Amino acid sequence: MLRIAVCEDLVQDAERMERLLRHAMESYPFPAVIQIFSCGEDFLAALESGEKFDLCLLDVFLGGIDGVQAARRATALRPDLLVSFITTSRDFAAEAFDLDAVYYLIKPVTEENLSTLLQRYFRRRGKPSPTLNIQTSARLYAFPLRQVLKIQSSNKGVEIYLQGQLEPQRIPLPLVRVEEQLDPNLFLKISRGLIVPMNAIVRMDKETCFLKDGTSALLSRRERKEIHRRYNDFLFRSL
Repeated sequence: MLRIAVCEDLVQDAERMERLLRHAMESYPFPAVIQIFSCGEDFLAALESGEKFDLCLLDVFLGGIDGVQAARRATALRPDLLVSFITTSRDFAAEAFDLDAVYYLIKPVTEENLSTLLQRYFRRRGKPSPTLNIQTSARLYAFPLRQVLKIQSSNKGVEIYLQGQLEPQRIPLPLVRVEEQLDPNLFLKISRGLIVPMNAIVRMDKETCFLKDGTSALLSRRERKEIHRRYNDFLFRSL
């Protein structure tokens, strides 16, 4: 998950920035949490209270403390925080260079600009590992995708089985609601109460699916043909 703070005192610009950032993040296989601040003081107060961000976009010309001052104080509080400036002027490029800013965005900011910003950010930090994200009404659950072995229906919820963990992680959400949030190119429902990531399948015969955790499960009789078709498509895409 990428945590982004946007410091922008103009409401329209802030809303536009958030919308474009969300579009730019659609090409990445993990979510972004974007939080908007209308002034540098509120952003710094959030950092001082313990909130963590990976990247912040700061308008240079903020009311009160300006973006450059806010960036200096923010990186003193959180040395691992990466900064990008937003402005209508190139006059602060030297300050941006001094603060090792990821990018210097000139208004009006475009989605292409933000895509470049994200590319520069990930070149420095490396891309996070893809995650399985399940949203309930109360919270967002996130699991390393490569560790997920299977998702099984259990007592009005589901249990997520993870590699290296003896006990499954329970989520209070029906399997059908979980299935709606899964990528059909990666996950396969093989029976009424069981969904598996296709890269956790060791092999599949006419009636049975054999998994990496050493277990096996019978394929749904009604859906066998479709299950085999989708799994074969996955194997073909993986070549």
